[in-house]
Amino acid sequence: MSLASDARAIARAGVAAVEPGVAVRRTLKVEARRWGAAGRSRPLPPGANVHVVAVGKAAGAMSEAAAQLLGERFGTGIAVLPEGSPAPGGAFRVLRAGHPVPDAGSFRAGREVLRFVDSASRTDRLLFLISGGGSALLEHPVPPLTPAELRSAARRLLASGAPIQAMNTIRRHLSAVKGGRLAAATRPEGFLTLAISDVVGDTPWDVASGPTVPDPSTFRSACEVARRYQLWDRLPRGVRRLLRSGAAGQIPETPKPGAPLFRVGEFAFAATNRDAIRGAAAAARKKGFRPWVLSDRVVGSTVEMGRLHGEVLAALARSRSARARPVCLLSAGETTVVLGRSHGRGGRNQEFALAAAAPLAGVRSVELLSIGTDGVDGPTDAAGGQVYGGTVRRARAAGIDIASVLERHDAYPALVRIGGLVRTGPTGTNVMDLHVGLTGDPGAGRGKSSRPRAARSRRRRRS
Repeated sequence: MSLASDARAIARAGVAAVEPGVAVRRTLKVEARRWGAAGRSRPLPPGANVHVVAVGKAAGAMSEAAAQLLGERFGTGIAVLPEGSPAPGGAFRVLRAGHPVPDAGSFRAGREVLRFVDSASRTDRLLFLISGGGSALLEHPVPPLTPAELRSAARRLLASGAPIQAMNTIRRHLSAVKGGRLAAATRPEGFLTLAISDVVGDTPWDVASGPTVPDPSTFRSACEVARRYQLWDRLPRGVRRLLRSGAAGQIPETPKPGAPLFRVGEFAFAATNRDAIRGAAAAARKKGFRPWVLSDRVVGSTVEMGRLHGEVLAALARSRSARARPVCLLSAGETTVVLGRSHGRGGRNQEFALAAAAPLAGVRSVELLSIGTDGVDGPTDAAGGQVYGGTVRRARAAGIDIASVLERHDAYPALVRIGGLVRTGPTGTNVMDLHVGLTGDPGAGRGKSSRPRAARSRRRRRS
């Protein structure tokens, strides 16, 4: 065992704590005549079937767990998830769709889900299972927008560097399934939504852009967001026209808090990033580390936050208390990368880790890992990156300038060469990003490092 393997094991424990099936079983309560979640319940009419709509990266495990809990009450189900995510078995119809940019499958899923909720009997009930990625996976444009215009807008929003809350303010007003509009399309006189949060602050209307909850934003605020983040002139002409028309009152607003349709609906979180942090902290304690939670709401520039975490971890490593008892620094959230017109290959977790390498340079017994809890970091096959006190030295030996790599947003090939890429494969869940920093080694002498080494550095000893 080693600090490198300890960091990966602690991160795995954090992801395991938000396993979707466990989260649903912990939250959803189904009795003979009542059902609900988070301590709230509503009557379940005799003979009523519960139809399930699952959307997101965790749709597979969430829907299977829900069907088991519902038992004879389970009617029919539809699950929308990205390629590579585990699909549910049984009676679910499975639709694959694009992420992070909606594709033809996303628009097909939007049409099919709208038909599904409209076809249910009024006396039946609907269970919505929502998780990260839903904004791209489920889509249907508000007329007269075209799928091409909506897709183009999604691309430009993702490359803008705007926080997810700002992007979703715009997305909710372009879509016929976001911002409570999916709930408005339902026929049954009762529905329940369980969500796994992938947004900082756990605002219900931002998880998958809030398809079944009230939308507190307006067309006017969507226009303001587009201008604040210098997006207005980059959005397709049809999108700008739609937003202006909505702000002028010519297009109906998204359903707002207090709307009658939400009186028959309930919402509860099945898991958040705080659950992941608790799971990681428990694993850290078992390994002899003292957990220290920096924040569960890490936002802002990826590079700046990565450097900050590196500086904090370096300071802890040099402190007397850390030498007395090893520390596990934990945080979670979602930082922002602003891409230029030309960029390399990577993801925000890979950049986060590389940005932490400079302040950690030369520091002994430190390890920092940053992963997406969904197992996917940007358009790559990696979950994130991992660095230690010798990463800068190793990079220089391989002819890699980390500052230049970060400027070009080309972290992936650099981490491959220095042995710092973390691959987990899709995890089937998503509560944003998890950062694990270790200093001190309670297991010194447990064995040699299990860190993969770059080809050019195999004979060099770690500092």
